[in-house]
Amino acid sequence: MIRCPIINEDIDIGECVTIVDVCEECIKETVISDKIKKIDNWKEICKKCENHNN
Repeated sequence: MIRCPIINEDIDIGECVTIVDVCEECIKETVISDKIKKIDNWKEICKKCENHNN
């Protein structure tokens, strides 16, 4: 589990990878939860996360 700064909760590393892939437009946004998508600047938060490029 790692801390996701978008929702300020611990998430599974696989979910993190999926969110990053959507952020980088590698996969469609339909695969991530509405909980993430409802945060207006979620992509910017994701890109600034220390786990984004790991």
